[in-house]
Amino acid sequence: MSFRPGPQHRRIVVLSGAGLSARTGLRTFRGPDGLWSLDPQLEEAMHASALPGSIPALWRVWGDMARVAAAHGPTPGHFAIARMGAQVITQNVDGLHQAAGSEDVTELHGSARRAVCLEPRCPWTAPLEAGEGDRAEDHGAPSACPVCGAPTRPDVVLFDEQLPAAAIDRALALTREADLFVVVGSSGVVMPAAQLAPRARAAGATTVLVDIDPPREAAHGGIFDHVLRGDAHEVLPDWERARREVAANPFLDPFGGGRPAQM
Repeated sequence: MSFRPGPQHRRIVVLSGAGLSARTGLRTFRGPDGLWSLDPQLEEAMHASALPGSIPALWRVWGDMARVAAAHGPTPGHFAIARMGAQVITQNVDGLHQAAGSEDVTELHGSARRAVCLEPRCPWTAPLEAGEGDRAEDHGAPSACPVCGAPTRPDVVLFDEQLPAAAIDRALALTREADLFVVVGSSGVVMPAAQLAPRARAAGATTVLVDIDPPREAAHGGIFDHVLRGDAHEVLPDWERARREVAANPFLDPFGGGRPAQM
């Protein structure tokens, strides 16, 4: 392994993308087997301008994503990130980081596990159940907001919608505070990774891309200090085991009560 986090890395921040959840069976949206290619009309429905007529499609697509994620559960990569105590910025909406035990998760694109009111000024929100169907009731939510009566929808960011301001502010703060910034499941060369990783590096963090097939520009673009070609579900658990062994080494921490790892 060409790089592993060391004891000097105390503030690990992970930016995750769709590739981290692909093992669960969740389809990505782009590519020859992506949802957009298989159903072009679905992509049209994902534009904010299609609301409110697109609400049944939103419940069907995002509800199905939440159902698949809940049925499979977190991947080894998700669990490793949680066990390392990393703070998470995610482009995913599947809730798998929280299910793995991560306590500090910033969701840039919202959540398919949560409902909101179509009226942006209405504060109503509610957790969703893992279901399938094109009605809010199929996912444990009312179709009409109980506060203002407007239709409800999954709390995901559509095309032509702004990312949540609070999430962006939190993500930028984390990049300033990180001493290790890791991009996993994302190419790292498109937004928001293209903005966040360079900011973290400029603030002094070591930047790492973990990708089974990293894009050429990632290695030569000056964004990442390390580009690791490998499966995140192997790389991240390896990191977590190594950190656990260091923490348990009484020679490094003689007053910590730890025991050396058994070989």
